[in-house]
Amino acid sequence: MNIKMQKISAANRKFFLKWLPFNFCDRFCERCEEFQDDCKIYQDDVNFKVKCQIEGKDSHDMKVIFEHVAETMTQTMKLVQEMIKKEGVKITKEDEKRADKFERAAAAAVVKNMLFKKCRLISRKFARFFENFSYPLCNEQVLLYLYNEMQELCFYCHLIFVKAARALHSRIEEKKDKDDFSRPDPLVSAALGYYSLLVCKRSIEVILNLIGHGAIQAKQIVKIIKLAEEAKSEFEKAFPGVTEFRDKIIFHGKV
Repeated sequence: MNIKMQKISAANRKFFLKWLPFNFCDRFCERCEEFQDDCKIYQDDVNFKVKCQIEGKDSHDMKVIFEHVAETMTQTMKLVQEMIKKEGVKITKEDEKRADKFERAAAAAVVKNMLFKKCRLISRKFARFFENFSYPLCNEQVLLYLYNEMQELCFYCHLIFVKAARALHSRIEEKKDKDDFSRPDPLVSAALGYYSLLVCKRSIEVILNLIGHGAIQAKQIVKIIKLAEEAKSEFEKAFPGVTEFRDKIIFHGKV
């Protein structure tokens, strides 16, 4: 499989900039020179890291990150409440009950879907692989290749399950609300999950070639590759247009 980075057309760039901040990207900010100057998410992340540096905090500390997320969510909820009040929208107890009933039904439908099951399983397999993996004794160049593929794998493996679940849930929401958007969230989310899966499949295959089929982890990797093929088929069955959707997302993975 050829390794190539996505090229963004002028029309797509215009579209992405129109909808900032967006759900169209894989959030690999370090590779995203195209939108760093315009992306609010990236700018917020930079500001957060600068703030941590000034306050003497570790921006990678999970406690610090969760505190930042909680603060951001509080601000977001405040803005939403102000918007609701301004628009004169009234949410009754009955509205809340109906919404809760719909959410429970949607969640139940999503977890029964084969795509959800396959992606959840492969996420668990990747987690176990990371726990068990140990770098072999080999030359420096091979170790560097292994490290790079492990980094790629670490970043993209979590997106497979997260985006598959969102795609399935968004499809149910879309049918209920009858949304008519030129770039629907179900396909956008499915594409991010699908191409993340392809990245991980490529990386795990490269890792297998580097460590050899006689290595301790080889059997585990072969099983993951088989499962990745199955998950790929489920993506294509659930979202037939996903294979033609790569240029509709901002994706920095090596496919």
